[in-house]
Amino acid sequence: MTNNDQSNTSHQTPTRINALHEATILYSSFFHRPLDVHETPSFPPRNQRICLGGHRETIFGIAFSPDGKYLATASQDSTIRIWESRSNRLVETLSEGMDVNYECLRVAWMKTGAVENNDDAKGEDAYLLASAGADGILRLWSAFRDEERQKLRWKLVGTKDHYEPLDSNGAASETEDRPQIYSLQFVQSPSSPGVNLIMTCANDSIFLWDIQSSGAENTKGITSHLSIQFSHLDPSLGTNSNRFGGPRNPDNQLFVFDASYSEVNDLIGAALSDGTCRVVSLSNACTPKDEKQDHPHGDTFHEEQCVLSLPANYFPGTRGGHLTALSWDGSGTRLVTCIACGKVVLWSIQIMMREDGSQILHPFCVSILEGGQLLLCCFIVFGFRAFQFSASSCIHSGHDVDRPLFGAKFYGGKNEELILTWGVDGKVCVWDSYSYGLVTSPLCTLISHSGYPIYALDLSHSESHGAESSPDSRTGCVAIGGGSEGGFLGVPVYLYDI
Repeated sequence: MTNNDQSNTSHQTPTRINALHEATILYSSFFHRPLDVHETPSFPPRNQRICLGGHRETIFGIAFSPDGKYLATASQDSTIRIWESRSNRLVETLSEGMDVNYECLRVAWMKTGAVENNDDAKGEDAYLLASAGADGILRLWSAFRDEERQKLRWKLVGTKDHYEPLDSNGAASETEDRPQIYSLQFVQSPSSPGVNLIMTCANDSIFLWDIQSSGAENTKGITSHLSIQFSHLDPSLGTNSNRFGGPRNPDNQLFVFDASYSEVNDLIGAALSDGTCRVVSLSNACTPKDEKQDHPHGDTFHEEQCVLSLPANYFPGTRGGHLTALSWDGSGTRLVTCIACGKVVLWSIQIMMREDGSQILHPFCVSILEGGQLLLCCFIVFGFRAFQFSASSCIHSGHDVDRPLFGAKFYGGKNEELILTWGVDGKVCVWDSYSYGLVTSPLCTLISHSGYPIYALDLSHSESHGAESSPDSRTGCVAIGGGSEGGFLGVPVYLYDI
């Protein structure tokens, strides 16, 4: 194909029937009518519910319990709120040990054995919830039912402080800022069978912590299992990276802004401030003995399995190219990354095995989603093919131009036909997850709150897969959190039944 042929070709993915089918199901649950890709829906959606009377400041983290009965939210007001998802009712506020000077950023639930049949749960750990934030402290909260079995009782059962700086003499120093924890996920790794792990990230590192019951009152011990420290790339290797923070980051310090674990292939993906996504295989982890003895967080290794990055000149906007979020699909072979300038990149990870059983990872950029963004003419490599795109083919739709996105999730049937994205523009957009090339318009927009930036979204759903699946065979809920300062009724949490 010649360059002239390329410039006259759209290269945008044709609308797939499977993606359109899943998008129609989702859209219909929001607006109670079939999807029309040429129609701008009226907001708010018909299925919207609101949780009020909770947080007084911005909501940064949100997560459904494994059974979907409860919703946890984390806020700038340094509290965690527990909501009953069916009734919109606030049932608990957690703030023990919280410092009001540091916001709470993330929450995550662990799937414990009692959750499988929660109505019959007895004693401790009916639920186990983790929280983390700007104070650099990981906290574990346990819930159990009271004697009358009418209410869940919560208590703080474990903490782990990531703030362990040392000065030049090896003594504790109070001059450095506390590390902010931007990622939180419980992990069950095939490389560590039978071990309950939780993953966090702070500064330039990812940490895996071992959770164990310890002593009376079912407290939890949190010990180091593994740490992964990232470094700046060597420019001589031909890999592009971006500088983050400008004058606010004079030393060009590297930060991990998000991390996600795929249990299927035992892979961790990390979204970094230099615009790269680093993918590490836990099954390939090895620890030099001298590092294990000297490193304060125990086992450690520093070598990434692969680096995902786009050309540095692809980010001409004022927001730059640092990554804000990433997410794996259920197969562990597809990865979506969000960029601060408002773009979404789809990656395919080809996994090959060496004779010794270790993994070799080959990443390919498959698609760039950038609804509403006008581009100068440029070349992008997708897999083995180079395409040229020009501004004349772009359409103003989807997310707002040059505004940060804060997350993406795969969704829609057993093959996860869709991707949901959200950001500071207050929108939730739906894309075809099997797109290729440059995509300039989403399949639809589900939510549009111009005065409510969306920082967090979670899904609770159960689906019946197979040829006979229908909208009636799926139930669930979408929850979003964000906003700014709340008034008399606080910052709302929005729920959408699907």
